[in-house]
Amino acid sequence: MRLTIFGATGRTGEHLVRQALAARHEVTAVVRGQHALADHPRLRVIKADVMNPNDIETAIRSADAVLDTIGSRDKGPTTVATDAALAITKAMASVGVRRLILISNSARIAGPGDDWCTRFVVKPLILRPLLRHSLDDMAAAEQATRDTELDWTIVRAPQLTDRPAKGSYRTAVDRNVTFGIRISREDLATCLLELAADPRSIHHHINVAG
Repeated sequence: MRLTIFGATGRTGEHLVRQALAARHEVTAVVRGQHALADHPRLRVIKADVMNPNDIETAIRSADAVLDTIGSRDKGPTTVATDAALAITKAMASVGVRRLILISNSARIAGPGDDWCTRFVVKPLILRPLLRHSLDDMAAAEQATRDTELDWTIVRAPQLTDRPAKGSYRTAVDRNVTFGIRISREDLATCLLELAADPRSIHHHINVAG
């Protein structure tokens, strides 16, 4: 496939680029400035302002799928994920590319699939207050994505770690993964690539965990 990856130099994005190239996909990595991505015959690196739809159209044009791994590391109020999602979806609609994978977070949604403690204590009383700014941003990014006519899949992940890949992961469609506490970024990248090629995940929220 021809893949365009936003957030390609982030800790998840780097795994995603490496795995995509190893799987023989053609990759366009969108970066803001200096980067450490190694040269590769199937890798194209484009420097662009992701918040400007006109600036990223070239990176998206002719892609089979676009993967948005952008998030904010700020602890205060932020709209980074929302602004990126709005720009990316607008650019995709403009150039006629439909397939989008958006990374989000599962901490905000307490409901089916969660064990009792996670559903009624951990998420509402601990994680939501602690992560409220980033979770609000991701919620708005999700809504911006759902409001489009694109073939979107929203992937909700738990705590991300830099541990080595387990080589396996669990998913649940439109519900939480029971005891889905964490997942390695490497395993998440594997999941994202598999979902990009799976039309059954279109217009679904896929929760993933290790």
